[in-house]
Amino acid sequence: MSRLKVVSIAVSMFLVVGANAQKASSIKVASIQTNGTCQPCKEKIEQGLAFEKGVKDVEYDLATSIVKVTYHAEKTDVEKLRKAINKLGFTADGQKPENGEKTTCHPKKEEKHSCKKGDGHKH
Repeated sequence: MSRLKVVSIAVSMFLVVGANAQKASSIKVASIQTNGTCQPCKEKIEQGLAFEKGVKDVEYDLATSIVKVTYHAEKTDVEKLRKAINKLGFTADGQKPENGEKTTCHPKKEEKHSCKKGDGHKH
């Protein structure tokens, strides 16, 4: 092989490796503490974050209430991920949802009470 071919192959390989390294460095992982406590909470958070721009993978650990989000740093950042969790109704690293309330994944059952016809209230 001529010296020119060897040099051009080496330069090509360098450029390909450099481009792949740059792509890999833009992938980041964030661990965000939240307050989901059950399987429906886990599913809501994982499914909700999966559709956020730049999110590559989401794993929620129910034992620790930590969401591990793998994302493209050029498309999103940790603050946007926290806000997305807040929009789902959960805290994110202590940051409360905009409405100030946690999403209830288990609807409250109506309290049973004894009432009689003519008590003056409606059901």
